[in-house]
Amino acid sequence: MKAKKSNKKVIIIALVVIAIIGAVVALVVHQATKLTNDSYANCALGDVNGDGYINSNDALIVSSFVNSGTELFETQQKNADVNLDGKVDKADYEIILSYTTGRIRKLPVTGEADTNTPVSDNDKLIQHTSKEAETTVKVVNTWSNGDGTYSYQLNVSVRNLKESRLRGWKTTITAGDSVEKSKSWDCDCEVEDKTIIIEGETIPTETVGVCGVIVTGPENLKFESVVTEE
Repeated sequence: MKAKKSNKKVIIIALVVIAIIGAVVALVVHQATKLTNDSYANCALGDVNGDGYINSNDALIVSSFVNSGTELFETQQKNADVNLDGKVDKADYEIILSYTTGRIRKLPVTGEADTNTPVSDNDKLIQHTSKEAETTVKVVNTWSNGDGTYSYQLNVSVRNLKESRLRGWKTTITAGDSVEKSKSWDCDCEVEDKTIIIEGETIPTETVGVCGVIVTGPENLKFESVVTEE
């Protein structure tokens, strides 16, 4: 009889331990996957929900925020402010919607930026090829900030030329004058005076890694060179 009670007690203790472990694991998973303000810090301008795309879902989120007061993190609001006027309103909703339908080719839309004609001047495109990678940096948008500075949106693409993965790659872009980082997405970016340092995730062989950066600097800023190394 005592043996049966002892076994029952052991089973109960085991079940309690399993329940506690399950609760701890659930808490850890919840904390690891919990969305925070930083979750959206490296998303592209216009990507409000952080899924890596700019589409009608983002427009709907902005509409809900404007009309119903749906809560958004500060970084989400920054991503939603696609006309860079410091607020999120109906105008931003309409711009994102126009972008998703192809009526607008580039973001942001500030009134100063050329939003319809792609930038293709030779001085707006710099390339570098090594044994490891082929890198292209293109200035896809430029606009005045109204305070004497200008913003430059750079699209950076790195093609892996190796027969193995390109790990721990770093791209260094040199500007003709001092710049400051405004925003980056799909990569880590640091700015030191005239140097923009970009680091990204591993790129499989014969695959292109793409990311974006916005920096501020003086008018008619030139980007003079780019180097990618592993």
